[in-house]
Amino acid sequence: MSSPSDKDTLAIFRELSVHGSEAALWRLHALYYPRLFAFTLSLVRVKETAEELASDVFVDIWEKRALLLDVSRPVAYLFVCARNKALRHLQRPSISWESFDDLPNLECALERGPHEMLISSEMLRVINEAIKALPPKCRVIFRLVKENDLKYKEVAELLHISEKTVENQMGIAFKKLSASIPFKLA
Repeated sequence: MSSPSDKDTLAIFRELSVHGSEAALWRLHALYYPRLFAFTLSLVRVKETAEELASDVFVDIWEKRALLLDVSRPVAYLFVCARNKALRHLQRPSISWESFDDLPNLECALERGPHEMLISSEMLRVINEAIKALPPKCRVIFRLVKENDLKYKEVAELLHISEKTVENQMGIAFKKLSASIPFKLA
């Protein structure tokens, strides 16, 4: 199963907005809750708080469903909502990158298609270890781009950094990952 696209998520937003479909809300929750939880956890560093904040995003989506037709980039919209909730919770405008090393071990969840099924569990362990070894800021940016399919510009807006910083951090991530993983990353 591949990551949902903006087009798929726009269709869910439309179904929520036009039909008020609870089933659409649950599909959206199933697709994005794990990602929003991991993202909010990286900001607030408290599991229970991150769970609550990620859930609150979906409550807000439901309450504001009539406005969803105006959203052109739904994936970025979801992450911006989560970021805003986390930052309001923390009551500070900046993110402390130094604290990311203290996070519980979060693993990269690779979605498997026929080609990916060839990767052994040992290779998945190597990949996850390599991602965990990335510098904290680099690791967050890498996950937002690669695991959540956000564009560099969207990540830059989300984290209040320049697009060039995102590009540089992705370059660092690819260089470090390619040195520690014995195959090419796409």
